[in-house]
Amino acid sequence: MGTQMKVILYVLDGCQVKALNRVDTPEAREIRRRALIYENAKTIYPSLTGPGHASILTGVQPGSHGLISHMYWDWDGGVKNIYSDAAFESPTLFELLAKRGVKSQGHGNYFRRGINDPYTRRMLKWLANRVEGSATISSAVDSMPVLERFVKRRVAGTLEGVDEKIADSAEPVHYVVDNHVDKSSHKYGPESTEYHKSIESALSSILQLLNTLDSRRQEYTVIVTSDHGHMSVDDKLQADDLDLSGAGYPIKETKLLNANLVVTYGEAEVTAVAVVVSRHIQVYVKDKTKIGRIAQALYSKRFVERLLVGGEIGEWGVTNARTGDIIGSLKENMGFAELPIGERGDHGGFTDDEMNVPLWLLGPRIAPATKSGGRTVDIAPTVHRLLGVNPNGARYDGEPLGF
Repeated sequence: MGTQMKVILYVLDGCQVKALNRVDTPEAREIRRRALIYENAKTIYPSLTGPGHASILTGVQPGSHGLISHMYWDWDGGVKNIYSDAAFESPTLFELLAKRGVKSQGHGNYFRRGINDPYTRRMLKWLANRVEGSATISSAVDSMPVLERFVKRRVAGTLEGVDEKIADSAEPVHYVVDNHVDKSSHKYGPESTEYHKSIESALSSILQLLNTLDSRRQEYTVIVTSDHGHMSVDDKLQADDLDLSGAGYPIKETKLLNANLVVTYGEAEVTAVAVVVSRHIQVYVKDKTKIGRIAQALYSKRFVERLLVGGEIGEWGVTNARTGDIIGSLKENMGFAELPIGERGDHGGFTDDEMNVPLWLLGPRIAPATKSGGRTVDIAPTVHRLLGVNPNGARYDGEPLGF
């Protein structure tokens, strides 16, 4: 078989393609010169971090892997936090490869199921999963952001010296996540200088990785992509704007939990619940005969871009027991004032700015070209093809990319 091929998934979290295409540094030009670029590549809906990464790692739509958002409402158990790979309902690429004796490493990533981690990191991840899985514990940790950041950083690790770590590693598969791009847009917006600088820095790091691997004469393919894009947030709604009293559903309580907004409706008892994550809204309705009435009431608010109900949810690949009866997103440039993360930029909706993602392949055996199409669910089966490892019956919603 010769030299072992290394496959590196390099995720620029929250990288808007429009902003990426405006970057014109020498490093950016060199990477584009060497890349097979899939234009108009798409992530999944909803265009959120958890579902986006889960679809990259499993090769299936959110309805199959179960991360249909970061939270959902259970009529028996209340709010459930599922921002955790413990909540995956499909195996990850790393788990499938491990069964074939192929090990993986992670760098900067929080979702690590199947990665060949040392004992200390596995225990930290177990602790983090317990925290994410408990609304009570998670809420307490949420009130101590320093502790929360410490635990998550220790789990994810840093990208310091990642090029040398990958080059020195015996593992053939690597998952690299650069979160700085996403964070800069949330704080400053996707039109900002800060956001563009973060993309420039990320591209510089990617070129450094390519050069390091080339200097070692290693066989490799780097797949550059993102979990979602970004949208400018200029208009802020209030939680009270979700009041549905006119449809017979007054707000009972609003609560901020894990940086997400949970709105319960009803008087004596809870009759409906809205779970808002970034620009994405899910509504759970106790009396299913009232779904149409609530959807109509939301549309009348004039801040909703699009709502999915019934079979439409399945058409977008989001059908799951965890999914709301109504799902949808806000209109362009809109967000909620109560949400602490999306100060100037956010995501979760249907727009091209949020759904279009980079999909670039680079490596000694990759011929530079430009193609159309590609989806993030195509990445996992592509890794199998690059490694020459049979998926062994794994079910993917994507197809291997041509290269």
